[in-house]
Amino acid sequence: MTIQEIIKKTLMEVKAKGENLTPDLYSELFCREAKRANVIVEDCQRVEKFLKRLPPELQKDLKKRHVSTVDQLVQYLASELSRSEPKGDSEVTEAYMMLAKRLLQTITLLHDKKAAAMAEEDRNRLNAYTDRAQIDAIRERWNRFVMEYSDAFLDRLDPYCRVDKSDLESMVNGIVKCFRSGEKGEAPRQSGGLEAVAQLMIASLTPSIASGMNDELATISSQIRSNPELLTSDAMMQDLKHMIKKRIELDKKAVVAQIGELDSVIDHINLALTRVIDSGEGNQEALGAIQGELESVNLKADSFEVIHKKLLAVATSLEKETRVLSEEMHRSKERISELQQKVRILESALHKERKKSSTDTLTKLPNRRGIDESLSRLEAAFKRYKDNYSVVLFDLDHFKTVNDTYGHDAGDMILASFAKQLRRYSRELDIVGRWGGEEFMVILPKTDSDGAYKFAQKLREVVQKSKFLYKGRRIPITVSGGVADRVSYPDKESMLKAADEKLYKAKEGGRNKIVA
Repeated sequence: MTIQEIIKKTLMEVKAKGENLTPDLYSELFCREAKRANVIVEDCQRVEKFLKRLPPELQKDLKKRHVSTVDQLVQYLASELSRSEPKGDSEVTEAYMMLAKRLLQTITLLHDKKAAAMAEEDRNRLNAYTDRAQIDAIRERWNRFVMEYSDAFLDRLDPYCRVDKSDLESMVNGIVKCFRSGEKGEAPRQSGGLEAVAQLMIASLTPSIASGMNDELATISSQIRSNPELLTSDAMMQDLKHMIKKRIELDKKAVVAQIGELDSVIDHINLALTRVIDSGEGNQEALGAIQGELESVNLKADSFEVIHKKLLAVATSLEKETRVLSEEMHRSKERISELQQKVRILESALHKERKKSSTDTLTKLPNRRGIDESLSRLEAAFKRYKDNYSVVLFDLDHFKTVNDTYGHDAGDMILASFAKQLRRYSRELDIVGRWGGEEFMVILPKTDSDGAYKFAQKLREVVQKSKFLYKGRRIPITVSGGVADRVSYPDKESMLKAADEKLYKAKEGGRNKIVA
């Protein structure tokens, strides 16, 4: 058996016992496994070396007590020293106890609720006759506290004030000074803090003219509403810039639609007036004045409210001058409304079917059919203009193990999170889609294999450093990828096959790799 096999077996035994991995526990279990395997390890022979240096009578006593570790040997020697000088040892122990109590009392003054409670409890438990087991329990509890303690929550102050966080008094003084001087601008002073800012941000994302929000705007608004602290992250700032552009686009589309509707109404009224004037019906002078009012409407200069008022005046005049024209307009409006409703229903159904047929329901990315459509467009441009493009085929490593260990809900969460990372770190012109299962494809127009490889490596590093949390547990995830560009292969199919083969090489080479 090799040393590596002994190490692996030792770690598996620690995991099976469910104990915290400490150097002492690891050393004890490692030496035990080495002895079972008849493997001589020099570090495991330290006790025997030390025993040979002791007087024969001590060696006999130690063998009777079955001393097998360095800690046991030290404890034995310490007890021998205590028996030789009991009075002096007792005084030193008492002095250490007093020092520990004073240190614990100091901890209670440091404004940390959990640490203060632990310190007060342990200070009352310490006395000159506290046994080794009690002291070890207290020490282990403080070891766990130090390992689990994190002051990352102080970073939430950064969006408001940059202060010295190494000293509590300096930090408080810095915050007070910052708020008084307006160092970071007007900090939120009203109740609600980030929650109030989150509500304001959601309101700014909502289209002011358009009737509703698309899926992306609705999703990011829901994230901000449920977790306002996301507003402090750089990634969310980038997403918000992107979403604000989307909101403006929605408003622009709504304005164009409303102007189109106004044009349609004005054209209809003009036609009706022309027919009445040509037929000689009604008051010719009055109808001519109404037509003049219509011509005064300026779609570029007038606001929607002004246009609405002018059209309302025209409608009122028409109603007074000719009932026949009013009835005709009413019938035309009903017909137009019915046709518009039918068109909206058909457009909505068509949009849903198109989106459903080419979009993956879990990740909201284009599915394989959607990717094939994009590839066809880029292939046509390549054949006509020689515009090179690259593809990167990604695959999440050990994804089946994730599903088996944490469940399919955790797997779905990781797929959706990885899809968001692909969208976030790719360019606007890149096409991101789900190729199938845990495989994803990114198409990079006007990019050679070197550029695609750099992009894939960056994404691989981002995924490796990311925290995929499910029900409070961190799930480590890595990704492998294969890169190919169009100019290096005779046709599109050869390029896709090459990307798949390079992905397979990355998997065979140990995973968490990109092969180009």
